[in-house]
Amino acid sequence: MAKRTLTSCWKQFEKLSLDYLGGEKDGADIAKKLETLTARTNVDKIGKALETLFIRPHISQEITVEFSVELEDGEIPSWQTRYDADTNRVILHPLSIFKFISDIRKIVVVEHDDDFVDLRYASFLHEIGKMSSTYLLFLLVLQRVAYLLEIAHLEKRGGVIEVAEGEAYHTLLWAFKELEGFAQRTRGDSVRAMFAISWYEADWITGR
Repeated sequence: MAKRTLTSCWKQFEKLSLDYLGGEKDGADIAKKLETLTARTNVDKIGKALETLFIRPHISQEITVEFSVELEDGEIPSWQTRYDADTNRVILHPLSIFKFISDIRKIVVVEHDDDFVDLRYASFLHEIGKMSSTYLLFLLVLQRVAYLLEIAHLEKRGGVIEVAEGEAYHTLLWAFKELEGFAQRTRGDSVRAMFAISWYEADWITGR
């Protein structure tokens, strides 16, 4: 039997998640298969690769990465990743991740042009939606790192801490830049060229 890897596990998660989201097959049966795959993936510590590649370079404390497909009140949770401070774990939810991917690939940018911040975020999501699911997994792990590092928190006069407007956008933007560097260093690849991404933050510096 071939050794289980992050790539092989993620391909299995993708197939089962898309079948579940499609709603055309037995959802209960797919859910059981997802639970079995999740348990095996966690036992094999597949998340260790994500921890080593994307968390440890930024956070020195040991944080484990595990997968979960548990539903919340029978529904897919709204979060794709979350940090459990009690167990020091970053938890990834494949079903929610693939729902997120499906949603951003359906974005019609012109429907968001009433507000600059909303338009900027929608435009960015539309562009990153061109990436493969594996790269989007990497991106979301890095976004969780950004949240943990509080990169969108601003210290105001008097020591007051505020969260920057559009926190989700700023954390994803930071994650994208880190992902670009990772791809270039490890494989000599340009994420923008590979996926025809034409996003440049400088184009959005003005516009209010």
